[in-house]
Amino acid sequence: MSMLTKGALKDCLAGRPTPIVPAWLFWFDKKFTEENQSDVERLRREYDNDFIQVGVRYEKRAEDPPMEPDEFTDVWGCLFEPGPDGAGARPARPIVRRVKEWERYAENRMPEMRPETYAESVRKAAAAYPDRYILARKWRTFYERMSLVIGFEQLMIEIAMDGELFEKMLANLRDFTIRGIELIAGAGADGVYLADDWGTRDRLHISLDLWKKRFKPAYGAMIETAHSRGLDVWFHSCGAIADLIPEWIDLGLDAIGHCRPTVLDVPAVAQRWRGKIAFYGCLDAEHNLMNGSRASIREEVRARMRGFRAHEGRYIASPASAIMPGTPVENVRALFEAIREFGRV
Repeated sequence: MSMLTKGALKDCLAGRPTPIVPAWLFWFDKKFTEENQSDVERLRREYDNDFIQVGVRYEKRAEDPPMEPDEFTDVWGCLFEPGPDGAGARPARPIVRRVKEWERYAENRMPEMRPETYAESVRKAAAAYPDRYILARKWRTFYERMSLVIGFEQLMIEIAMDGELFEKMLANLRDFTIRGIELIAGAGADGVYLADDWGTRDRLHISLDLWKKRFKPAYGAMIETAHSRGLDVWFHSCGAIADLIPEWIDLGLDAIGHCRPTVLDVPAVAQRWRGKIAFYGCLDAEHNLMNGSRASIREEVRARMRGFRAHEGRYIASPASAIMPGTPVENVRALFEAIREFGRV
C-alpha cells in the first residue's frame, strides 16, 4: 500500500479537506516486535505509515559515566535502567548536580551536531523520496533532557526557585535544539518532531503560569525558527496536557500528539480544539487495543474520525502510545484495517 504524497500531508496539517486521512501506524515497543517478528514483517508488507520518519546523528564527545549493573547510557551520557518486565526504559540516576558540573558537561560532554553528518539521513531520504513528507525526529533535547541530566525532583526545585543551574540549562538546551532545527531544515526535511512529556496522569508537572513564564518563550523561539526555514513542527507530549493546548495553538504549533485517552478526555479535546491545530494519536493502545475486541476497536476508530472531523483535515490516525508486549496481533490488524477503512471518503 503506497503512502500519501507530501502534498496530501501538507493539506492535512493546514486544515484542508483530506479524502484519505493520514496514518501513523507503526509505533511498536521493541519487545512487541521481538515477540511477534513474523507477524510484524507481514503487517509491514501490507501497510505503510503515510510519511517517512528519520532520525538524526549525534556524535559522542566523552566516555560513558560509571554504571551500576543493568544500567545503560545514551549518547548524552544519561543513565537508564530497564522498565518493568523489560519493556522500555526509565531514568536511573542524575549525572549533574551543580552549576559548575553543568558548565563542564555542556563544554565537554553534550553531544556534538556535526553539519556534515547530523542530518545525513534526512538528506538521503529527501533525495530518495522527493514526493514524500519527511519528518525528522529530534527527541528529548529540552525539558526532558534537563530532567534526565539532573533528575526530576531537582529540576522541579530549580524551576520553582529560579535556580542558576536551571537558567543555564534552559539557555543551552534551547539553543542546542534550535541549531538542530536549522540543520534539519537545511537537509531538506518537511517537518521536525520534538518531544517533551509535560503531564502526569491528572495534571501538568508545573503550574500553567510558571510554564508560560519559564518555557513558552523558548518553545516559541524553536517554532519560529522552524517556520522561518519552511518546517512544520510536530510535538509529542504525554499526560494530562489539555491546559497547554491553547498555548501551543497560540505559538503556531502545527501538530500535537499522542493524546492518550486514558488521561485526556479526547472527545472533549476534539470538540474544543479540532480544526485549530492538527492532532495525531488519540487511539487507546493501553486498554482497548490490548483487551478489547475487533468491534470495540473499530468503533473507537470510527468515533475518533467523526469527533475530529478527520476528512476536514488536521487529524492523523495513530495509536496514542507504543503498542506494547502482550497486545494481540489480531487487534493490531483490526486497528490498521479500521484506520484505512474509515479514513477514506
